[in-house]
Amino acid sequence: TVVIQGLGVGMISTVAPTVILIATILACNALASSYGVSIAAVGMLATLGITLATDAYGPVADNAGGLAEMAGLGPEVRAKTDSLDAL
Repeated sequence: TVVIQGLGVGMISTVAPTVILIATILACNALASSYGVSIAAVGMLATLGITLATDAYGPVADNAGGLAEMAGLGPEVRAKTDSLDAL
């Protein structure tokens, strides 16, 4: 029953974002028909590239820090790679 309860709570937590998305779609449709909906969709997808690039950058910076540590470089190099990894 705990698993079922957890699934129920998880499904309820998606209600607010879904209602907001539906309201946005209806508002765009009322203002500019299907063109408004398509422009709103492109606007939401515009952030996708930056999100993916940021997510892909973390492991690269982490690997650079590990390589700097294994190469025996100074602590200032490791500090720089750690600050890049914190992004």
